[in-house]
Amino acid sequence: MSSYDATPDEVITPTQFRDSMRLVRLQIAIPISVLVAMGANLVCALAIKPGLSGINTLFPTLLSPNATFVGIYWAILYILQVGFCLVLLLVRKDVTKETLIYGVGLRFAISNWLQAAWAVFFTLQFFWGAEVVLILNVILLLSIHITLLYYPVTLKRPIDALFIHAPMTMFLAILFQLDWMHNGFVALGWFIKEETAREKYTWQAVGAVAAVNFISAIWAGIKRLYLLTTASVYLLFTLLFASPRSNPTLPTTALPKPTPLLVTIIICLVLHPIALIAGVAWQRTREKEGRIRLEEEVERAEEDERDAEREARAEARARRA
Repeated sequence: MSSYDATPDEVITPTQFRDSMRLVRLQIAIPISVLVAMGANLVCALAIKPGLSGINTLFPTLLSPNATFVGIYWAILYILQVGFCLVLLLVRKDVTKETLIYGVGLRFAISNWLQAAWAVFFTLQFFWGAEVVLILNVILLLSIHITLLYYPVTLKRPIDALFIHAPMTMFLAILFQLDWMHNGFVALGWFIKEETAREKYTWQAVGAVAAVNFISAIWAGIKRLYLLTTASVYLLFTLLFASPRSNPTLPTTALPKPTPLLVTIIICLVLHPIALIAGVAWQRTREKEGRIRLEEEVERAEEDERDAEREARAEARARRA
């Protein structure tokens, strides 16, 4: 039964009918896309040798993340996506329906199909194809992120915050702040096969990390996006605690990060919470100034009203005299 099915005495408007059909399409397309993306990633990670993790090991870069940290991140993300599907299938509130239909839409299904395509391309070591898919997915998820700004996170709807906003934010964060850069380094051949190569690509890594984190931090601060800040800090830790090996089979060949890159990561770790705190403080200051201006306007209006009353009484006394 559609979420917009009417009671016997209710008439469905054309707009409600169109929204009902959109919701039904989402209820079919998105769960299938989540299953496909999860299946593709699991098959490419576990059933094929070398899988996703093995290829990351074979092609280490300065932006190779900590595999355990990233695995935990993706596990949480897919759990939240399953929760998203449950919300989609059981939705009853009109506000949530609008968020799903107009804030997310079929773009999320397309995004999951792109993620599945990336897993296949990366496993086949078709790195340039994988990079194109990642960039397209970043653009798509960014469009979802922007439209969700019209349906902001609120404590009044915690389910929406946890299972709609959180997975969209986490998905965008890992693709924009990590995956496309690491995949790009691999596609460009910027591997760390020896210690001299580590120094050769240091400033490229510094520039990439600084740029994406500066953009994310400023955006999160301006819009006061707690979820984005949290995801960004976690992803920086996946880089901080990663040590690419010049020889994948020998743990003793793990190379420390170049000092400029290490300093950049630490600065970005500090930048994200500072930007968020500054954004929150600025918003509260504006709200306080707005309340003060409103109070001043009310006081002026009351004073003008009292002056008008005094003038009216004076005119009345003058006429009586």
